[in-house]
Amino acid sequence: MGESTRSAPGKSRTGEVEHAAAVAPVDEWRQWRDKRQEFLTSKTGWPALVSYQKLTPDRSRIEQIPAFVQLAESGNGALLTADRDAGVFVDGRQVDGTVLVERLGPEGSPVVSCGRFSFEVFSLDGKDYELRVYDEAGENRARFERVLTYDYDPLMVLPARLVRSSEEEEVPWEFTRAEDTGHSKRVPATIEVGYAGQLYELAPFRDGPALVITFADATTGVESYTPGRFLRFVPPNETDEVHLDFNRAFIPPCGFSNFYSCPVPPPQNRLPIDIRAGERRALWRSGPLES
Repeated sequence: MGESTRSAPGKSRTGEVEHAAAVAPVDEWRQWRDKRQEFLTSKTGWPALVSYQKLTPDRSRIEQIPAFVQLAESGNGALLTADRDAGVFVDGRQVDGTVLVERLGPEGSPVVSCGRFSFEVFSLDGKDYELRVYDEAGENRARFERVLTYDYDPLMVLPARLVRSSEEEEVPWEFTRAEDTGHSKRVPATIEVGYAGQLYELAPFRDGPALVITFADATTGVESYTPGRFLRFVPPNETDEVHLDFNRAFIPPCGFSNFYSCPVPPPQNRLPIDIRAGERRALWRSGPLES
Protein backbone atom coordinates (compact mmCIF):
# COMPACT_ATOMS: atom_id res chain seq x y z
CA MET A 1 0.00 0.00 0.00
CA GLY A 2 -4.24 -1.38 8.03
CA GLU A 3 -3.88 -4.31 10.12
CA SER A 4 -6.50 -6.29 8.19
CA THR A 5 -4.44 -6.62 5.02
CA ARG A 6 -0.87 -5.70 5.85
CA SER A 7 0.03 -7.78 8.88
CA ALA A 8 -2.10 -10.87 8.38
CA PRO A 9 0.18 -13.93 8.19
CA GLY A 10 0.48 -15.58 4.80
CA LYS A 11 -0.76 -12.54 2.85
CA SER A 12 1.17 -10.14 0.59
CA ARG A 13 0.53 -6.47 -0.18
CA THR A 14 -1.57 -7.54 -3.20
CA GLY A 15 -3.94 -9.50 -0.95
CA GLU A 16 -2.66 -12.78 -2.36
CA VAL A 17 -2.56 -15.96 -0.26
CA GLU A 18 1.12 -16.93 -0.04
CA HIS A 19 0.70 -20.31 1.69
CA ALA A 20 -2.66 -21.77 0.81
CA ALA A 21 -3.74 -25.17 2.11
CA ALA A 22 -3.41 -28.27 -0.07
CA VAL A 23 -6.78 -28.16 -1.83
CA ALA A 24 -8.02 -28.58 -5.40
CA PRO A 25 -6.52 -25.91 -7.72
CA VAL A 26 -9.90 -24.39 -8.54
CA ASP A 27 -10.77 -24.12 -4.83
CA GLU A 28 -7.37 -22.61 -4.10
CA TRP A 29 -8.03 -20.08 -6.87
CA ARG A 30 -11.41 -19.21 -5.32
CA GLN A 31 -9.65 -18.57 -2.02
CA TRP A 32 -7.19 -16.29 -3.82
CA ARG A 33 -10.05 -14.44 -5.54
CA ASP A 34 -11.92 -13.96 -2.24
CA LYS A 35 -8.80 -12.73 -0.43
CA ARG A 36 -8.22 -10.21 -3.22
CA GLN A 37 -11.74 -8.86 -2.77
CA GLU A 38 -11.26 -8.71 1.00
CA PHE A 39 -8.04 -6.76 0.55
CA LEU A 40 -9.37 -4.36 -2.09
CA THR A 41 -12.45 -3.45 -0.03
CA SER A 42 -10.46 -2.92 3.18
CA LYS A 43 -9.83 0.59 4.50
CA THR A 44 -6.29 0.50 3.11
CA GLY A 45 -7.04 -1.38 -0.09
CA TRP A 46 -5.93 0.13 -3.38
CA PRO A 47 -9.23 2.00 -4.09
CA ALA A 48 -8.69 3.95 -0.83
CA LEU A 49 -5.56 5.79 -2.06
CA VAL A 50 -6.54 9.47 -2.36
CA SER A 51 -3.28 11.40 -2.57
CA TYR A 52 0.50 11.34 -2.33
CA GLN A 53 2.99 13.85 -0.97
CA LYS A 54 6.56 14.12 -2.29
CA LEU A 55 9.17 13.80 0.46
CA THR A 56 12.23 16.03 0.72
CA PRO A 57 14.87 16.63 3.44
CA ASP A 58 12.84 19.69 4.50
CA ARG A 59 10.18 19.10 7.13
CA SER A 60 6.63 19.58 5.85
CA ARG A 61 3.16 19.33 7.34
CA ILE A 62 1.03 16.31 6.49
CA GLU A 63 -2.14 17.87 5.13
CA GLN A 64 -4.63 15.40 6.61
CA ILE A 65 -3.30 15.05 10.19
CA PRO A 66 -1.40 17.08 12.86
CA ALA A 67 2.03 15.68 12.05
CA PHE A 68 5.17 16.53 10.09
CA VAL A 69 7.31 14.44 7.77
CA GLN A 70 10.69 14.69 6.04
CA LEU A 71 13.05 12.42 4.17
CA ALA A 72 15.48 10.66 6.52
CA GLU A 73 19.18 11.46 6.07
CA SER A 74 19.87 7.73 5.93
CA GLY A 75 17.77 7.55 2.77
CA ASN A 76 15.84 4.47 3.88
CA GLY A 77 12.58 6.10 4.89
CA ALA A 78 11.09 9.20 6.49
CA LEU A 79 11.14 10.96 9.86
CA LEU A 80 7.64 11.41 11.29
CA THR A 81 7.02 13.93 14.06
CA ALA A 82 3.82 14.12 16.11
CA ASP A 83 2.74 14.84 19.69
CA ARG A 84 1.27 11.98 21.65
CA ASP A 85 -2.16 13.61 21.82
CA ALA A 86 -2.30 13.72 17.99
CA GLY A 87 -3.26 10.05 17.98
CA VAL A 88 -0.73 8.95 15.33
CA PHE A 89 0.40 5.31 15.27
CA VAL A 90 3.03 3.34 13.36
CA ASP A 91 2.09 -0.32 13.08
CA GLY A 92 -0.06 0.08 16.19
CA ARG A 93 2.57 1.91 18.30
CA GLN A 94 1.69 5.45 19.31
CA VAL A 95 4.04 8.23 18.17
CA ASP A 96 5.32 10.70 20.76
CA GLY A 97 8.06 12.80 19.20
CA THR A 98 10.06 11.84 16.10
CA VAL A 99 10.31 8.29 14.75
CA LEU A 100 11.77 6.69 11.64
CA VAL A 101 9.22 5.17 9.27
CA GLU A 102 11.05 2.84 6.94
CA ARG A 103 10.28 2.38 3.27
CA LEU A 104 7.25 0.20 2.59
CA GLY A 105 8.26 -3.45 2.26
CA PRO A 106 6.69 -6.14 0.06
CA GLU A 107 4.88 -7.55 3.11
CA GLY A 108 2.96 -4.26 3.44
CA SER A 109 4.51 -2.56 6.45
CA PRO A 110 5.18 -0.19 8.14
CA VAL A 111 1.88 1.72 8.07
CA VAL A 112 1.12 5.04 9.75
CA SER A 113 -2.47 5.56 10.92
CA CYS A 114 -4.46 8.44 12.40
CA GLY A 115 -8.22 8.42 12.52
CA ARG A 116 -9.68 7.57 9.11
CA PHE A 117 -6.33 8.09 7.34
CA SER A 118 -3.43 5.69 6.74
CA PHE A 119 -0.04 6.40 5.21
CA GLU A 120 2.91 4.58 3.63
CA VAL A 121 6.43 5.74 2.82
CA PHE A 122 6.98 4.52 -0.72
CA SER A 123 9.81 4.57 -3.26
CA LEU A 124 10.00 2.91 -6.66
CA ASP A 125 13.73 2.27 -6.51
CA GLY A 126 15.09 3.93 -3.37
CA LYS A 127 15.78 7.28 -5.07
CA ASP A 128 12.65 9.40 -4.85
CA TYR A 129 10.21 9.00 -1.94
CA GLU A 130 6.57 9.86 -1.43
CA LEU A 131 4.00 9.57 1.34
CA ARG A 132 0.92 7.70 0.15
CA VAL A 133 -2.37 8.76 1.71
CA TYR A 134 -5.33 6.39 2.18
CA ASP A 135 -8.78 7.53 3.26
CA GLU A 136 -11.23 4.92 4.50
CA ALA A 137 -14.03 7.41 3.70
CA GLY A 138 -12.70 8.13 0.20
CA GLU A 139 -15.08 8.33 -2.77
CA ASN A 140 -13.34 5.67 -4.86
CA ARG A 141 -13.43 3.22 -1.98
CA ALA A 142 -17.15 3.82 -1.55
CA ARG A 143 -17.78 3.36 -5.26
CA PHE A 144 -15.68 0.22 -5.77
CA GLU A 145 -17.82 -2.91 -6.02
CA ARG A 146 -15.72 -5.87 -7.12
CA VAL A 147 -13.32 -7.25 -9.70
CA LEU A 148 -14.59 -9.12 -12.72
CA THR A 149 -12.59 -12.29 -13.38
CA TYR A 150 -12.36 -14.95 -16.05
CA ASP A 151 -13.43 -18.46 -15.09
CA TYR A 152 -10.68 -20.70 -13.79
CA ASP A 153 -8.87 -22.43 -16.65
CA PRO A 154 -6.39 -25.23 -15.83
CA LEU A 155 -4.90 -24.86 -19.33
CA MET A 156 -3.65 -21.40 -18.35
CA VAL A 157 -1.18 -22.86 -15.85
CA LEU A 158 1.84 -22.89 -18.15
CA PRO A 159 5.19 -24.61 -17.60
CA ALA A 160 8.09 -22.20 -17.93
CA ARG A 161 11.83 -21.95 -17.37
CA LEU A 162 13.86 -19.32 -15.54
CA VAL A 163 17.03 -18.25 -17.32
CA ARG A 164 18.84 -16.59 -14.45
CA SER A 165 21.34 -13.80 -15.01
CA SER A 166 24.73 -13.87 -13.33
CA GLU A 167 23.92 -10.42 -11.90
CA GLU A 168 20.62 -8.62 -11.47
CA GLU A 169 20.34 -5.87 -14.05
CA GLU A 170 18.93 -2.42 -13.22
CA VAL A 171 16.62 -1.72 -16.15
CA PRO A 172 15.00 1.71 -16.79
CA TRP A 173 11.23 1.24 -16.95
CA GLU A 174 8.19 3.07 -18.28
CA PHE A 175 5.48 3.99 -15.75
CA THR A 176 1.88 5.14 -15.98
CA ARG A 177 2.91 8.39 -14.26
CA ALA A 178 5.12 10.05 -16.87
CA GLU A 179 7.42 11.71 -14.32
CA ASP A 180 8.37 8.27 -12.96
CA THR A 181 9.45 6.86 -16.34
CA GLY A 182 13.17 6.12 -16.26
CA HIS A 183 13.18 4.75 -12.72
CA SER A 184 14.70 1.31 -12.73
CA LYS A 185 13.54 -2.19 -11.89
CA ARG A 186 15.81 -5.09 -10.95
CA VAL A 187 15.56 -7.83 -13.59
CA PRO A 188 17.22 -11.05 -12.37
CA ALA A 189 16.20 -13.44 -15.16
CA THR A 190 14.35 -14.10 -18.37
CA ILE A 191 11.32 -16.40 -18.29
CA GLU A 192 10.84 -18.71 -21.24
CA VAL A 193 7.26 -19.87 -21.68
CA GLY A 194 5.57 -21.64 -24.58
CA TYR A 195 1.97 -21.16 -25.69
CA ALA A 196 0.16 -22.37 -28.82
CA GLY A 197 3.41 -23.51 -30.41
CA GLN A 198 5.28 -20.24 -29.81
CA LEU A 199 8.08 -19.50 -27.35
CA TYR A 200 8.01 -16.17 -25.50
CA GLU A 201 10.80 -14.63 -23.44
CA LEU A 202 9.39 -12.46 -20.66
CA ALA A 203 11.16 -9.92 -18.45
CA PRO A 204 10.18 -10.08 -14.76
CA PHE A 205 11.25 -7.60 -12.09
CA ARG A 206 12.04 -8.36 -8.47
CA ASP A 207 9.65 -7.46 -5.64
CA GLY A 208 11.21 -8.71 -2.41
CA PRO A 209 11.46 -12.51 -2.68
CA ALA A 210 8.98 -12.57 -5.57
CA LEU A 211 9.15 -11.92 -9.29
CA VAL A 212 6.51 -9.84 -11.06
CA ILE A 213 5.63 -10.05 -14.73
CA THR A 214 3.75 -7.03 -16.02
CA PHE A 215 2.18 -8.10 -19.30
CA ALA A 216 -0.32 -7.15 -21.97
CA ASP A 217 -2.11 -9.56 -24.29
CA ALA A 218 -4.75 -9.54 -27.00
CA THR A 219 -7.51 -8.99 -24.41
CA THR A 220 -5.86 -5.80 -23.06
CA GLY A 221 -8.03 -2.78 -23.65
CA VAL A 222 -10.80 -4.95 -25.07
CA GLU A 223 -11.77 -7.30 -22.25
CA SER A 224 -9.11 -6.68 -19.62
CA TYR A 225 -7.42 -3.74 -17.95
CA THR A 226 -5.21 -1.30 -19.90
CA PRO A 227 -2.20 -1.04 -20.01
CA GLY A 228 -1.87 -4.60 -18.69
CA ARG A 229 -1.94 -6.94 -15.73
CA PHE A 230 0.53 -8.36 -13.22
CA LEU A 231 1.51 -11.93 -12.38
CA ARG A 232 3.47 -12.40 -9.15
CA PHE A 233 5.15 -15.59 -7.93
CA VAL A 234 8.01 -16.70 -5.70
CA PRO A 235 10.56 -18.67 -7.73
CA PRO A 236 12.04 -21.85 -6.26
CA ASN A 237 15.71 -21.88 -5.31
CA GLU A 238 16.35 -25.52 -6.19
CA THR A 239 15.17 -25.54 -9.81
CA ASP A 240 14.68 -23.30 -12.83
CA GLU A 241 11.42 -25.02 -13.77
CA VAL A 242 8.34 -23.02 -12.77
CA HIS A 243 4.63 -22.85 -13.57
CA LEU A 244 3.01 -19.54 -14.48
CA ASP A 245 -0.57 -19.61 -13.25
CA PHE A 246 -2.28 -16.88 -15.27
CA ASN A 247 -5.48 -17.56 -13.33
CA ARG A 248 -3.81 -15.37 -10.70
CA ALA A 249 -3.07 -12.48 -13.04
CA PHE A 250 -4.30 -9.35 -11.30
CA ILE A 251 -5.12 -5.74 -12.05
CA PRO A 252 -2.29 -3.48 -10.81
CA PRO A 253 -2.85 -0.72 -8.21
CA CYS A 254 -3.32 2.01 -10.85
CA GLY A 255 -6.50 0.20 -11.94
CA PHE A 256 -8.07 1.28 -8.64
CA SER A 257 -6.65 4.75 -8.01
CA ASN A 258 -5.08 7.30 -10.34
CA PHE A 259 -2.64 8.26 -7.58
CA TYR A 260 -0.61 5.09 -8.10
CA SER A 261 2.21 4.86 -10.62
CA CYS A 262 2.50 1.41 -12.22
CA PRO A 263 5.18 -0.15 -14.43
CA VAL A 264 4.02 -0.57 -18.03
CA PRO A 265 4.62 -3.88 -19.85
CA PRO A 266 7.89 -3.71 -21.81
CA PRO A 267 7.78 -4.72 -25.50
CA GLN A 268 8.81 -8.37 -24.89
CA ASN A 269 5.91 -8.75 -22.40
CA ARG A 270 3.25 -7.60 -24.89
CA LEU A 271 1.85 -10.89 -26.11
CA PRO A 272 -0.15 -11.36 -29.34
CA ILE A 273 -2.32 -14.03 -27.73
CA ASP A 274 -5.48 -14.11 -25.62
CA ILE A 275 -4.83 -14.65 -21.90
CA ARG A 276 -8.40 -15.23 -20.77
CA ALA A 277 -7.53 -15.98 -17.16
CA GLY A 278 -7.26 -14.05 -13.93
CA GLU A 279 -8.74 -10.64 -13.23
CA ARG A 280 -10.31 -8.66 -16.07
CA ARG A 281 -11.30 -5.21 -14.82
CA ALA A 282 -12.72 -3.37 -11.82
CA LEU A 283 -16.47 -2.83 -11.50
CA TRP A 284 -17.60 0.51 -10.05
CA ARG A 285 -21.04 1.41 -8.76
CA SER A 286 -21.31 4.49 -10.99
CA GLY A 287 -19.12 5.87 -13.75
CA PRO A 288 -15.36 5.38 -14.35
CA LEU A 289 -12.46 5.64 -11.92
CA GLU A 290 -12.24 9.11 -10.35
CA SER A 291 -9.16 11.18 -11.18
